[in-house]
Amino acid sequence: MNENCLAYILPGPVELASLLSGLPEKYHIRECGISVDTICYLDTFDWRLNNKELLCFRIGKTSFVLTSFAGEFKLQEEGPTHEKPLPLHFSDGALGEKLMTVAGIRALLPRAEITRKSQCFQVMNRDQKIVFSGSLELNQLIPPDNEEGCQPVSLGGSLRLLGVRGYDKILEKVTEGLKLQGLEAGYSEERTLRLALTELGENSHHYSSQFSIILDPAESVILAAQKIFFQLLKGMERNVFGIIEDFDTEFLHDFRVALRRTRSLLGSIKKIVHPDDIVRFQQGLKDIGTFTGPVRDLDVYLLAKKDYQSMLPEGLQEGLTLFFQGLAKQRLKELQRLRKALQSRKFHSFMAQWQEYLENSILLSSLISGQKSCKEVASKSIRKRLRSILESGSQIGPQSPDTELHCLRIQAKKLRYLLEFYRSLFPETEMDILVKSLKKLQDNLGNFNDLSVQQKMLGEYQNALALKEQKNAIKVAAALGGLITHLYEEQIDVRNKFEQTFEQFTTVENSKLFTLLFK
Repeated sequence: MNENCLAYILPGPVELASLLSGLPEKYHIRECGISVDTICYLDTFDWRLNNKELLCFRIGKTSFVLTSFAGEFKLQEEGPTHEKPLPLHFSDGALGEKLMTVAGIRALLPRAEITRKSQCFQVMNRDQKIVFSGSLELNQLIPPDNEEGCQPVSLGGSLRLLGVRGYDKILEKVTEGLKLQGLEAGYSEERTLRLALTELGENSHHYSSQFSIILDPAESVILAAQKIFFQLLKGMERNVFGIIEDFDTEFLHDFRVALRRTRSLLGSIKKIVHPDDIVRFQQGLKDIGTFTGPVRDLDVYLLAKKDYQSMLPEGLQEGLTLFFQGLAKQRLKELQRLRKALQSRKFHSFMAQWQEYLENSILLSSLISGQKSCKEVASKSIRKRLRSILESGSQIGPQSPDTELHCLRIQAKKLRYLLEFYRSLFPETEMDILVKSLKKLQDNLGNFNDLSVQQKMLGEYQNALALKEQKNAIKVAAALGGLITHLYEEQIDVRNKFEQTFEQFTTVENSKLFTLLFK
């Protein structure tokens, strides 16, 4: 067989005999069997595969296919039986590695499910020789489980033709006939997914973990704040279900990021709305941060398991394994508490009050200063925060206490949030430069803080083990001691890079950009 393979788009159900009705009498169709497969299209909650123009689907229970929209490559391997698998659940083959690169730690969630009826056939001449072969594939959308009584919906399908060397003319005649019937070549799996999502009322742009909003420079700062708050609230609400179901750890991470952004913005407008409103909602948001914290803290350690394993020699690995087993058990307990809190009347009541306030009260409770243009206020807020960072950072030296670096980290984070909130008000290229530069400083400060927090937590865990005399406790304590030593050395290295990182952030070029943009 040659490479003369074609795939035509079928807009709806059709019979094979009708499609090939133009065949000369000396040819006949031999049907080779019919198969029916269930195909489930998968992607992460934030559509990471789709954003990279990749498509993953499961055929049956364990056969997975990963392909590009344009079909330049196709990987197919046996995979896990999990309904919502993580990339780490796959083997170390090419498909699993690609999924890990693109999807990372996010679960692959079912996006749409179809049945595909495939009818294979061969076209024979009078000598009973195959002149070309192919398959007729018809797709039907399977209604979601919660839509009882709904009938499957036709999503059309494809007609695939594979030529045989030496019989090009008959294939050309057939393709001409298909064109006369109005069929187009170029079928793709992406098209079927798109049709399915349309029927389901979904699209691949419903959610992104990256914050983005378009503001009008002339609109009032209180109106801009209202828009930002609404978007952050929507982001929090969309992640609650994934947290409760525990699909992957990023649902809680994104929820908490939206929560911190909300608290940061609320703090930045404390002179614009009534102080009582600020106090009331800051307390409620703080409470949410408190009860969502323990699971997130444990997630951070569990996600770092491989990194920790690489830090210790073989003789300490058993103790480290026991340590992570204990963390996993503790996480299950904390997750139950978190689920209970997220499903509580108190949580839902607060979220409803916050939404009602944004819808009906925030504009009315705004003070006169809230009517200033958002660009004017944004520029002033960014200048003020930057000035604070420059003053604090320039005073930090080799002997400065860790608390000063921690305070600078908080200030840098608040500046990052301001740049994210208001970046649409300023030139995109220049904002990208500043955000990228700030991120390098944040990475240094964040790594330093994380290493400090990890040492403290591991030390407390180790001290608690000192009260126990079991053999396993001694093994775990030894492993944690090795980790603390390694983390301390790494923290010293990160600390030594701070001055250079801060200097890179405060270059003349960056100073000119800040002055130019936020004058």
